[in-house]
Amino acid sequence: MQQTPTQEPLQEQVSAEAQETVTQPPLEETLTFAPEKKGKLGKNIKRIILWGLLAAVVLSIGFVIYSLFFKKEPPPEMMTAFASISTIETKVQGSGSVTAQEKQDVPGLAKGEVLEVFVSVGDQVEVGDPLFTVNDEEILTDLNEYQASLDQAYKNVELVQEEIASQDMRAEFSGKTLSVNCEKGQIVSKGEVLGVLADDSSMKLVSYYSVAYIDDIAVGQTADVSIPKSMALVTGTVSRIERISKITDEGAVLFEVEISIDNPGSLTKGMVATAVIHTPAGDVTPAEAATLSFNQEENIKAGTSGEITSVAMRDYYSFEAGEQLFTIKNEDLESRLASELKALDAAKKNYDTIAEQYKYYAPTAEIAGQVVAVNIAEGDELTGGGNAVVSVADLSRMIMDVEIDEMYVSSLVPGMPVSISASYDGGAMYDGVLSSVSLQATVGTGMSTFPAKIEILNAQGLMSGMWLDYEITTNRVENCLTVPSNAVKYVEGGTVCFVRQVQEWHNVAQLETVTEGEEAQSSDGEMTGDAVAGDGAALPEGMLDANTAAQIPEGFTAVWVTTGASDASQIEITEGLQEGDEVATTAVQENPYGMMY
Repeated sequence: MQQTPTQEPLQEQVSAEAQETVTQPPLEETLTFAPEKKGKLGKNIKRIILWGLLAAVVLSIGFVIYSLFFKKEPPPEMMTAFASISTIETKVQGSGSVTAQEKQDVPGLAKGEVLEVFVSVGDQVEVGDPLFTVNDEEILTDLNEYQASLDQAYKNVELVQEEIASQDMRAEFSGKTLSVNCEKGQIVSKGEVLGVLADDSSMKLVSYYSVAYIDDIAVGQTADVSIPKSMALVTGTVSRIERISKITDEGAVLFEVEISIDNPGSLTKGMVATAVIHTPAGDVTPAEAATLSFNQEENIKAGTSGEITSVAMRDYYSFEAGEQLFTIKNEDLESRLASELKALDAAKKNYDTIAEQYKYYAPTAEIAGQVVAVNIAEGDELTGGGNAVVSVADLSRMIMDVEIDEMYVSSLVPGMPVSISASYDGGAMYDGVLSSVSLQATVGTGMSTFPAKIEILNAQGLMSGMWLDYEITTNRVENCLTVPSNAVKYVEGGTVCFVRQVQEWHNVAQLETVTEGEEAQSSDGEMTGDAVAGDGAALPEGMLDANTAAQIPEGFTAVWVTTGASDASQIEITEGLQEGDEVATTAVQENPYGMMY
C-alpha cells in the first residue's frame, strides 16, 4: 500500500544573515494578550505641529508690539507754500428758511356755515378786501346783548363819577343865588333843590308879533322897551326869531321874537314890558305885552345824597363861574365807584371776547399781498378751530430766520449787507441786509446761538419755506501778504513760520536746547543765564522752547513773524516775511483708511 507523504510547514527561504537576526519570540510573550503599541513617528509629528503654532502666535504678538511701540514710521511728506499777495475776507456763513416779512393767517374761529369765499390761491388783495363770510345770526344776537350791557356799565360809572364831582358844587355860570334853602349839617337827597342861580346881567323879553311883519323883523334890529312899573324906557336888540304860528282868541296869527336887554340894575324877573321894534318898513308893535326873564336861570340841585359840610351861597350873593357854592359828603360813593368799575371791566371783557370772535365771521385782508393758502369752501361748516383757513403774505418782502454762532455774533451789526444764494434754480443770487440780531441766546448742547433776521431786498420768485444760504462779510483786507493759516506756529514768545531759505531780512528765532537744571544756551552757543527747562519758567526773549525746536522740519529755519487779519484758510503777515518766501505747512500722510490728516 502506497503511503501519502506527510506535509511539513513551509518555511521561508532566508539568508544566513537573516536567520541570525530573526529570533523566535519567547513562548510567554506569544501566549500573552497585550495591545498593539503605536509607532513613535505619529507622536513626533503632533509635537512639531503644536510647537509650530505656538511659535507663530508668539511671533505675531511680537510683531504687533513692535509695530505699535518700536517701529519707526517713515517721515511724513512735508507740504510747503509761498507767501503771496492776496485778499483776506472774514465771513459769517450759514443757511436759513425764508418767510414773508408780513403775513396774515386767518384762523377758522367762526362757528357756522361758510356762505361765500371771495379769494383763491394766487390772488392779489389790498388792505380791507373781504376774504370770506360765515353765517353770523347767532353771534350777532350775542354781540348786541353784550354791547347793551357795556353801554349801561359805562353809564353807571359816569353817574357815580358825576355824583363824586357834585359833592363839591360850583357855579356853572356867573350870576346871583336866589331862594337859598340849605345850611351846614343838613342831610339832603340827590336831586333836592337847594337854591337858584340866575344871571341878571341881561334880561330876555319874549314877545309875539303879527305874521304880517315876519319878513320885516330880523335879528340885530333894535327895539324900544318900555316898562310901565318903573316908568323906564330901555333899548333892546332882537336876538332870536321863531317862525311859529300862535293863534290868539281873536284868530290873529302871531310869531315869536326874543329881545335881549342889558340890565341897568333895576330890572328883575316878572316885570311887564312892551318892545317896539324899529324895521325898514317902520316901527312894529307887539300884539300883546310880555314879561321879563333872566338871561340864564337854573335850579341848584344836590348832585348826591349826604350831609352838607359847608355852604357859601346866600340870597342875592354874586358868584363867578366855577366858584364853590356848597359841599356834600357821601361816604358810599367810593365803594359804589369801585363796584361799578368792576362791573364795567367784566362787561368790557365779555364784549371784547365776542367782538374778537365776530371779526372772524367776515374777515378782511389786513395787509396787501398774495393769497398763499385757502383751506375752506362754500358750504363748509366751521367749528371754531384755530387752524388757518386763509393766509395772505407780502411776498415782495421776505425774511430769513437764521441762527448765529456765539463765536461770530459780536462781529455783526444790524445794517450789514448780506449775500444770499440758492442751491437750486441755477444758484440764484439775492441781496439782503441784516435787519436784527437778538441779544438773548438760544442755549444748545455745548454751544449757544443767537436768532437773527435777514431782510431779502429783491425777493421776486421766493416763497415761504425755501431754504437759502447766506454770507456776511465782516472784514476785508486787500493786497496783503498772506500764507496758509497752518504755516503759522503759535509759541511762547510769539508766532513763527518755518522758512526754507533764510534771507537777511528774516528775524531768525534762536533755539533753546538745555535740560532741567542747566542754563539756557542759544543756538550760537551764547549762555543766557536763565533757567528755562523747568515747568513754568519763562524763556529768554527771542528764543524757542525745545518742543517747538524739535518740530522744525529739516532744511527749514524758524523765523519770527507778526500776523494780522485771517480767514478760514489764510492769514496776513504784516512783518517778518516777503512775497515769495517758501514756508512749511502742516505735514500730511495717508492713513490706513485712505483719508488725509
